[in-house]
Formats: sequence, structure tokens, C-alpha cells
Amino acid sequence: MLEAAVDLFRHRGYEGVGVAELLAKANAPRGSLYFHFPGGKEQIGAEVVRRVGETVAGQFRALHESGVDLDTFVHRVFRTTAKDCENREFKASCPMAAIAAEFSNESPLLSVAVRDAFKAWEDEIRVAARARGLSDANADIFASAMLTSMEGAFILSKAQASALPHENAARAMKALANALVSN
Repeated sequence: MLEAAVDLFRHRGYEGVGVAELLAKANAPRGSLYFHFPGGKEQIGAEVVRRVGETVAGQFRALHESGVDLDTFVHRVFRTTAKDCENREFKASCPMAAIAAEFSNESPLLSVAVRDAFKAWEDEIRVAARARGLSDANADIFASAMLTSMEGAFILSKAQASALPHENAARAMKALANALVSN
């Protein structure tokens, strides 16, 4: 059911997916939804965000631990995001971007899950930036800008049916990293 939710949210956003469609895609009876997810669609969305959040945070951590320099770190992140969009023929986005852009602040489960996932990503990027010579303050700036660029590239890439937003974001982040290392 969660895999079906990720796929549907990527393509149509959180609000664009109904419970009936989710059940049909997952080939699951309605009773199983409320048995496993008594909080309904909101709980499924929060679980999707949590799982995607943990996976991506782990990918950032592994890239950091690989010891690559900051330019290579940036290049690999945006090469991966571009490839992800290309593999989905530019018809889907990051499920985090899709959910974060649409949920209501009256949805506490989603609100907390999105905030925690994005914080974990920023934390991993910040650790990598600090280890590669950025001061604490500059690592904070870099991590925030990296996350913003990454999620923005997903959205623009889908809208433009092109990998170019990822390439441009990588160039901009490399320039920012070089400027911040100098300071």
C-alpha cells in the first residue's frame, strides 16, 4: 500500500489521490487500510514521508562517508535527482515535494513528518559540508540552499519535462559551495 502511495503521490500529489484509488492501485480491501492505517490517508502520507525521508537521509550520509569532495557531492546528488526524473519520463516528482506543497497545516501527522524529514536531510548535508571545510554558519546556509535547490529542481523538471533544472541547480550549488569555502 505504501509503494502504491509513493507512486501515486509522485504523479498526482497528495491532494490528487483518493483513498479508493490508493486501495485499487494497491489491490487492497478497504478494511486493510483502516486496520494498518487507522489514521487513514493522512497516516499513510506521514508514513510515506517518514520512509522516503529516512532513505534519502541515508543516501546523503553514505555519500558523505564515501569521502568525495564537495563538488562531487553536489554533482552526484543532482545527477541522481535528474536520473530519477528521467526514469519517470518527467511525469512524476519527489514524493516529499508533492506532499509538502499540498498538505494543510491542519494535518499534524503530515506537518511533523515533513518537517522532520527535511530537517534530517539538511542535517546530513550540513555534516557533509562542515567536513569539507565550511564553517558552521556557512554549512547551515549551504544545507538550506541545497535542499531548496534539489526540491525546486524536481518541480521545474516535471513542469519543463527536462533534466536541465537539475544541471543548473548543480552548477549554482557548486558556485555557492566555492564561495562559502572562501569565506
